[in-house]
Amino acid sequence: MKVTLLGANGPTGRLLLTKLLSDGHDVTAMVRRCPDFPTHAPRLRVLHGDATTPADVSAALSGAEAVVSVLGTSFSRRPIHLYSSSAQAICLAMTAAGTGRLVTTSSAALSAWTDPNWTWAERVVGRPILGYLGRTLYADMARMEAIVGASGLDWTIMRPLGLATMDSPTSYRIAEDHIAGRQTARRDLAAAIADQLTRTDYHHKTVAVATVDKHQSLARTLWREGIKPNLPTAARR
Repeated sequence: MKVTLLGANGPTGRLLLTKLLSDGHDVTAMVRRCPDFPTHAPRLRVLHGDATTPADVSAALSGAEAVVSVLGTSFSRRPIHLYSSSAQAICLAMTAAGTGRLVTTSSAALSAWTDPNWTWAERVVGRPILGYLGRTLYADMARMEAIVGASGLDWTIMRPLGLATMDSPTSYRIAEDHIAGRQTARRDLAAAIADQLTRTDYHHKTVAVATVDKHQSLARTLWREGIKPNLPTAARR
């Protein structure tokens, strides 16, 4: 399948790029200028562009049968528009090009469901802290989901739990809307996204993804994925 991948230079995007190529897909990866991004691989075409710019997205869609977006950014107190702006550009470009299949990434934090297996501290302390730290990010993810849902495309929205970088091997489960668990390994999210390209049972649905055989504490996830990336370089050590 000919796939356009947006967000290919992020930590999940690089894992997904490797997975798509190993599965035999032809991939067009659109990235901002990045000197260390791999550009020479069989079945890989790399374009430089901005996923919030419709003309750049349209150029990346040439010949594509499906589009995958794993665009992401860090928590911020300032308003975030990456998710909604890119969703608008992607949906417009896909509609114009006649490309129907879209798989994009959101977060399980948008679900109102609470896992009954979570500890008191996770429910009463951890989740509110996460919601506060990510309030502008999750608000924009919600706008993105609304845009995608109204697009008329054959979309699937992936909702990982707390994203974490875990050593292999890992395994995962998926379910519509929500799922029990604490984290989603980035490699599991990449595998679940790649799997959606060849199945149709989750079209027009949100899909929760959870790693089942490993997890790290919520505090560690908050530090590594939410707080540490926003610190000055010297304070991260």
